[in-house]
Amino acid sequence: LLLPLPDASGQVAAWCQALPFLRPAEVTGRQLGDDYLKGIAQVHEWLIAAANAKRQPGQALVAVSHAHMAGGSVSEDSERSLIIGNAEALPASLFGPDISYVALGHLHKPQKVNGEERIRYSGSPIPLSFSEISYQHQILDVRLDGETLVSVEPRLIPRAVNLQRLGPAPLGELLTQLGELPDIDLLAEEQRQPWLEVRVRLDEPQPDLRQQVESALQGKAVRLVRIAAEYAGKGAGDGEEASAELIELDQLTPEELFRRAWRDAYANEVDEATLKDFALLLQDVQQEGEQP
Repeated sequence: LLLPLPDASGQVAAWCQALPFLRPAEVTGRQLGDDYLKGIAQVHEWLIAAANAKRQPGQALVAVSHAHMAGGSVSEDSERSLIIGNAEALPASLFGPDISYVALGHLHKPQKVNGEERIRYSGSPIPLSFSEISYQHQILDVRLDGETLVSVEPRLIPRAVNLQRLGPAPLGELLTQLGELPDIDLLAEEQRQPWLEVRVRLDEPQPDLRQQVESALQGKAVRLVRIAAEYAGKGAGDGEEASAELIELDQLTPEELFRRAWRDAYANEVDEATLKDFALLLQDVQQEGEQP
């Protein structure tokens, strides 16, 4: 966990405190107790003490850690929670003034922790979800003079393939937008065509949604990665409905339940043709349930 960092002449200029993600089982127990954050803090204290015992005056201490710091900005659809309940969020106070620079991994968005120049996530080097379209992907050029942090300069990473997102918009409007995309250039490299995410807002079911989108993209210079459907009724229940009394399921018929589910999803009333289809399905299910 403690590695020497030589300079160009081969002399040790700094020590690296290299920490993987620490699981609860690794930092709790007989010596450390049952508190995960206290166990993490104890491991950091031991490691910093070991580094201070080894390093000579003028040698910097650099920390590299896979951790989710408290207050860090996460990316939609990208990072997974390391521990259930998000109890892994660590305080920046773990990295005291003895440490000249802290290079963090896990969060994809480039950012400082607590606004400190010396505690940073450089971020992911490439976009790992469409939520990262606007990120400035980078590496960080960190310069130290002895134990003193002199500068931290971002070096932007060129994006080999662009990401493109259309929507959210109603299906008709979205199909028009897809038709206006540029046509394929036969002389261009297919591997350079942008990845495309389509976000469509629906007010009724569209069983052939993918087929409609793919048909609209025929001959277009993009590569479809994802179709995300958003429903007009999604999130309904805030306000007046949310405060309504709960209804026991046995007070509602299957048809009433279906009507409610449809209204919640699509923000309109179910049509008669769909109700007839539902009734036929319900009849089939009930008949199967009666068979021995």
